[in-house]
Amino acid sequence: MENMDRKEWVSRFGLFLLFLICGLLALGPLQWTPPQDPINRAIYKIGIPLIFLIITIFLYRSERFNQYWQVLFAFFVGSFAFFIAWFGAYFLNIQPTTMDGFALAKLSDALLIIIPIIVLIRIAGGDMASLYLKKGNLKLGLLIGLLGFVGFVAISIDSATDLFYGTDLNVWRIVSWTPWILAFVLANGALEELLYRGLFLKKLEPFIGYNSSNIVIALFFTIAHLGVTYTSDSSTFFVILLILGLAWGYIIQRTDSLLAAILFHAGADVVLAIGLFSNL
Repeated sequence: MENMDRKEWVSRFGLFLLFLICGLLALGPLQWTPPQDPINRAIYKIGIPLIFLIITIFLYRSERFNQYWQVLFAFFVGSFAFFIAWFGAYFLNIQPTTMDGFALAKLSDALLIIIPIIVLIRIAGGDMASLYLKKGNLKLGLLIGLLGFVGFVAISIDSATDLFYGTDLNVWRIVSWTPWILAFVLANGALEELLYRGLFLKKLEPFIGYNSSNIVIALFFTIAHLGVTYTSDSSTFFVILLILGLAWGYIIQRTDSLLAAILFHAGADVVLAIGLFSNL
């Protein structure tokens, strides 16, 4: 936070912590792994977006705090999208016990989260550029995204074995899984990059700065994955996840588009996918 006096630094740091807390409530571990008790789960899934909506309306109507309403609206949108995905998954009842089941479940999650985000942002007067849903620097984006994707594919067998309980993995076995792997990783890459970085990077930058926005999003993105059971080395997994989260945010800011980060993210998820699929 360059060229700031102490008062401004304290203000930005306070907002940094506030946005981190909001991110953990709206998009954190309890959204991915909510309370098992159905009543508490429903209360959380419904209550969190309702609270953010009430705060958003208050800020929108306030002369003093009006500048913050779009930030809180983004947290409402994210948590509401989670509610829609949870509600929709209950009726679709797709069982992720096979490769096609995992892929279809992830595709449905992606649609149930991405569509509400786009619709609500448009209703609020935002455009697709505010979500980084645009070409941006297309050549650079494709180059970075494809290099990241290919790089992770190249190390996927060893990495899946070390981090995600991969068993009996070889190239020919994995090739037969390609349609389901691609569906899974591209859906998850698009879902998470839009939900975390696309939805929030531009919203937070005016208040805490370019770099701090990327850092706070990377933090609640990483913490959101606490409690996952699909890794055999949690410490290494979370360090890698934090580094990748920071890298993907920087890439989005640098290319002015989600494209590179989605492809890069999808490549990283290939490692996870083949580890999961090898144990089905």
